[in-house]
Amino acid sequence: MDGNGTSPEESPFAIRNFLDRYLGLLLAMSLGAGFGCGALAVFVDGLNSEGLPFLEWSVGLYVVPPVLLGRVAVRAWPATMAGSVTYLATVLGHLVITHLTVDDHNAQEYWAWLFVGLVAGAVLGFFGHRIRSHSTGARAFAAGFPLGLIAVFLVMSVQAQVETGGRAVHMGVLLVEGAWALLILALCRGWAARGAALACAIALVVPFIFVLIGVFMLVWFASGDY
Repeated sequence: MDGNGTSPEESPFAIRNFLDRYLGLLLAMSLGAGFGCGALAVFVDGLNSEGLPFLEWSVGLYVVPPVLLGRVAVRAWPATMAGSVTYLATVLGHLVITHLTVDDHNAQEYWAWLFVGLVAGAVLGFFGHRIRSHSTGARAFAAGFPLGLIAVFLVMSVQAQVETGGRAVHMGVLLVEGAWALLILALCRGWAARGAALACAIALVVPFIFVLIGVFMLVWFASGDY
């Protein structure tokens, strides 16, 4: 037992070491978590009688799970792999449930999302690994990156709500995004690092908006609707 009453075998570090030895288990967890998130987004939106976008509109549902799985990994390269698998599985889960429940959908655009998921998932998984760094600056940027993506969503959502008189997105998803943001901040140890992470997130909003425009153009091109 240590001073907190936790045996070495039960400690989080021991669990991470176990997953590091059995990489397949970590990737299986990533696959299950990602597929579940993607499927849940489509399923919950199908139950929404108001017809407003809910979980499918959530950025945190796609951003935070790769960070969490990357944080579990002991080393950087398994973290990037876990992040990519998680994001790709989210896209796959979204595609499968959409195909089963929605008659009119364009499956071609998912090719673009697979590319985005491969790259973005690896980056997010790596930052999930770095969020445990002993360096305050490294922790701050690792947390600030996903927070910046969530912040872009919040900015766009508020703007859309104002322009449409509150009919653009379901208000509940804003609370969900806030919960995702608080979870990222909780993972970033130290108040100084958390404050710096918020500053990084704000600084990244404008660059991320341009990146998002590029992603939407890629999806539009992949869909063949041009």
